[in-house]
Amino acid sequence: MKQINHHWSIDATVSSLHTLRKDRDEPQLKPRDRFHKTVNHEEPDRVPLDYWTTHQAYENLRDYLGIESPETHRWGLFSEWKTSEELLRRLNVDFRHVHMKTAAGFKPQPLPDGSLEDEWKSGSKLIGEYDEVTYYPWAKFTEVEQVEEFDWPDPDDPSRMDGVRELAKHLHEETDYAVVGFIAGPWGIVEMAAHFMRGFDKFLVDLLRRPDLAEAMMDKSMKLAIEMHRVFLDEVGEYLDCLQVFDDLGHQYGLIMSPSVYRTLVKHRQKKVYDDIHQRAPHVKILYHTCGAIEPLIPDLIDVGVDILNPIQPLAKGMDSVVLKEKYGDKLTFHGGIDLQHVMSAQGSIEDVRAEVDTRINALAHGGGYILAPAHNIQSESTPQKILELYDYAAKKGAYPLK
Repeated sequence: MKQINHHWSIDATVSSLHTLRKDRDEPQLKPRDRFHKTVNHEEPDRVPLDYWTTHQAYENLRDYLGIESPETHRWGLFSEWKTSEELLRRLNVDFRHVHMKTAAGFKPQPLPDGSLEDEWKSGSKLIGEYDEVTYYPWAKFTEVEQVEEFDWPDPDDPSRMDGVRELAKHLHEETDYAVVGFIAGPWGIVEMAAHFMRGFDKFLVDLLRRPDLAEAMMDKSMKLAIEMHRVFLDEVGEYLDCLQVFDDLGHQYGLIMSPSVYRTLVKHRQKKVYDDIHQRAPHVKILYHTCGAIEPLIPDLIDVGVDILNPIQPLAKGMDSVVLKEKYGDKLTFHGGIDLQHVMSAQGSIEDVRAEVDTRINALAHGGGYILAPAHNIQSESTPQKILELYDYAAKKGAYPLK
């Protein structure tokens, strides 16, 4: 997965919003108000809905619905693909995105392994539906000095924010949606060092055998994250409701590192990044993504300033929705929860989709504090009929007061 150089048309996005605005049925609550009541642990009119999907699943749904409206909203988390305002409204999605751009002067180059270079000098190839990193610029580093002397791109390149403030201002002032911001990488302390720059296998070994090298890599990533967020939030922070951050800490059956290693080497670095975000934009909620079985670290994530936890992978070990709500529901908002591994896969049925929505809403939505969304990106095997049933049924079932 990687960020691709992309410059969208602000005018086209604004035009599409105005075109559809006049036809919109006013909800009981505006989406932005619905979001804020939810994260303040109050019950709004219905559970907010968010949309995470692969490009192929999106195209299948778009074509099934016969939507031909201009695709003006950048929606890919790590790539440049776009969706239409019409489709987002059809699904009752309560959020709209604002992305920092890749520097205009960056031109990706082919790397020795056949991958394509990104702005951070890592390289990726399209494997299945994702751009997967296959070339790691820090893979052969053996000394702390090599990390410290590595040159990052300039966070202050003005082209990164070309037109971004105008779009954020428009979404905030002239629409009712909750506005979510994304910087152009890096996406986390561990995520950047391990997934993009070093390679997970080497980085996890470094944590135990070369902690000095691992710490240098995380410090390098941390400082860049702070600078990128500075540039982004100083420009558009006043118009955002939420900021997305990423730092995977788990897999299906457990953590990728021990709690003691996390607390010794990672936690205080995450806290520096999130403290800086909260200081620059105190009203902006931090939406933190980590896959997997991460329940043992949830108290730590609360400590470092996470407001909203995603994706609540329901089949991962220890991620029972009822237990999570009982233990942490007064301190966290949960985002995601809809099973992709069985229910939304080829083996799941329409009835399974309804039962899944019932299960997650009953477990997570009482008293607010739940945003319903898929537990990661909807895959291409999810049929358009099941995707529509997910969102249509959730809009009805999530109406407060809950039964």
